[in-house]
Amino acid sequence: MLKYCIDRLRPPRPFCWETFILLSIFSWLLSAFSWLLVPPAENAYHFTHTGGLIFFVVGTAWWQWERPITLFGIKIGPWIVGLLLSLILFDDLSENWRHQAMVVTWPLLTGSVRSLPKFFRGRLLPSWPPISIRKELTVMFLFHVLVSLWLQFGFVMNQWLKEYPTLLAEDFTRSSFAISRGIEAPEIPQGNIMINEMEAFLREQMDGQQWPRANQVISGLLENRIDIDEAVKKRLPEIEENEWWTLRGTVIQRQAGFGITLLAIFDGVPLVSEDYYLEKSCEISRTFRQRGPASSRPPAEALDRAEVECGPASDRKSGPIPSQGQGFD
Repeated sequence: MLKYCIDRLRPPRPFCWETFILLSIFSWLLSAFSWLLVPPAENAYHFTHTGGLIFFVVGTAWWQWERPITLFGIKIGPWIVGLLLSLILFDDLSENWRHQAMVVTWPLLTGSVRSLPKFFRGRLLPSWPPISIRKELTVMFLFHVLVSLWLQFGFVMNQWLKEYPTLLAEDFTRSSFAISRGIEAPEIPQGNIMINEMEAFLREQMDGQQWPRANQVISGLLENRIDIDEAVKKRLPEIEENEWWTLRGTVIQRQAGFGITLLAIFDGVPLVSEDYYLEKSCEISRTFRQRGPASSRPPAEALDRAEVECGPASDRKSGPIPSQGQGFD
């Protein structure tokens, strides 16, 4: 049985692709043994593991050169070798960049693997191939570059959609390259998230507070001592689209309190012909309701409190920005 296994594993000649595959297996066995030592021999592990990968790539490339695998008439050997090379080159990158680097460089490495034999043509030293072959190699390599660029563009689009979720609300049906397949639009558009957070900020500052406190907040907004744009954006997840929204409002003093119009204005480059904004109207009124047990009988000034009531956010609007009353930002 042992002799049968040795005969089956013995390469047909010393210098062949089977030898490199066996060397890769032997190197990985050594790396596994070095890792199981107490304590683990990390340097020996990394050396033998990397050597096994190199032997495996060389053996696979040689195997595909002698016995190419075809799929629909296309040799997929260079793609296999290119994938293995990308795994080796970018294995030490951080998790955030490893996947993207492997996918983008895969076609480039595949083109290089496919072109390399043309420079040797059975010789030990490389030489320039004939002009006819150079033209073929140029077209072939440019095709792989194009595939790599499209893959990179896909990663860029995905990153844009993460940093600018408003784009997901646009219509891509007329686009020849941008698709939203597998990417879901947020349940609440980014503009509505912004203006709802402005309402939440006002409620925290004034709702249920004593009336003098509400007057101080209004004065702080009008005198720019309270920056509502900065305060609200600090409460939101940090994405690049936040910088393209301007948050401000206007205040109108009324007999029963104040009327505040909240505005979320998109200053970016929308996919529609006109800029737009969203608005929400809020009423700040005085109330003298009892809070807590009726038997406590607080002083009258303690019952003089502010109440915040806001309507729903508007749909997208275009045109002049409302400017009635005193503005703040």
